[in-house]
Amino acid sequence: MAEAKRLLVLCVDIDNDLGEKAHVRGPVVGRKANLEAAQKLALADPEDADSNTIYAAIKMHDELAKTHKRVEIATIGGSAKLGYEADANIVRQLEKVISDFSPEACVFVSDGASDETVIPLVQSRVKINSVRMVTVKQTKALESTYFVILEKLKEPQVARIVFGIPGLALVLFAVSEFVGVRVLLAALGFYLILKAIGVEERLFRRLAVSRIAFDNIPFIFYFAAALLGITSLWLAFSKVAALNYAGEANAAKIVAWFLKDLFLLLPIAFLIVIAGNVLQALHDKKNYLLSNHVVQVCGTLLFWLILNNASDWVIGTLSFAEFFYSLLLGIAAMYLVVYLAREFKRDVISKMNLEGKDAYTEIGGFIGKVVGINRKKESFVVQTSSGQKFDIDFSHIADLGEKIIIRY
Repeated sequence: MAEAKRLLVLCVDIDNDLGEKAHVRGPVVGRKANLEAAQKLALADPEDADSNTIYAAIKMHDELAKTHKRVEIATIGGSAKLGYEADANIVRQLEKVISDFSPEACVFVSDGASDETVIPLVQSRVKINSVRMVTVKQTKALESTYFVILEKLKEPQVARIVFGIPGLALVLFAVSEFVGVRVLLAALGFYLILKAIGVEERLFRRLAVSRIAFDNIPFIFYFAAALLGITSLWLAFSKVAALNYAGEANAAKIVAWFLKDLFLLLPIAFLIVIAGNVLQALHDKKNYLLSNHVVQVCGTLLFWLILNNASDWVIGTLSFAEFFYSLLLGIAAMYLVVYLAREFKRDVISKMNLEGKDAYTEIGGFIGKVVGINRKKESFVVQTSSGQKFDIDFSHIADLGEKIIIRY
């Protein structure tokens, strides 16, 4: 393999501490500029690991400059909000560096905490020859643990559990001591189930990148669904209050009634949101999304049916045999729907004639040209200007026309 003549040492700061703390905007290009940026960050926050990462990148730049003719160093930053906004900033700054320097390969340098998640974004634009993770050494284990805990508490995923669950408990206890305990346990159990199957992360990630505008078709549907959701919560809490007033002591039945009344209108709210998304897909001529919405509709109805029957069984108005048969029927029906929807999606995608189209990011950066379609994996193959090929899932398509717009 030929050695890269133009080599880029790329330092990534996905949470943009450099901009937030030292007020240095990326991309920071050049040894002198990076040295000044690292010094500013170290003075602004001596405990931040990103300044050490930049110093490590500078050291690597100096070492590589001894054996390579053209070596450049650049530091790019994301966003404190992480998610889509951080990725978009990373892509925009990286494409500017690539446009100015035209590297043949790069050395990826980061502190390894969360920066490594952007490696696919970098690799799709420039070949990565080496990855260097910088670990900051601490002399006192207790001090290290203390700062690790403080940093972890700043992460949204950890904060939702450490602060969110006790906050929910305090609110529920303020409403009613006894009702609060039962509802807290039910809410906590439901949340832990969602987290265990991975729904919680996908939900918050979707909310982070969602952009609801008043001129969008689904907006009125979201508004109506929110009202139904609030009404469902009010009905559920009212039912629990009525049961407690009546002297009901069976916790299982109280939870069952709570869920039964909660899901009296909540499925309708989900269906309204899906209807809005279907109209938006038809308006945007994105027929390949319809199969996903069909699965969502069927999943909502079947989940409501199973949960409602489970509640009736706990309450005593439905036999276990009837509940068991409905559960088996629901699972079989959901499997059939998913299979048919997948086949429909593959059929639509295979007729879309994507080969030869150019793929761009949402901010206008060129990714590459579509050179093939993988129907089995529901993805298409993109070849970059450097000759690299990689798959992009169809769910990342933001817009489809003369060119393909990809959402990361």
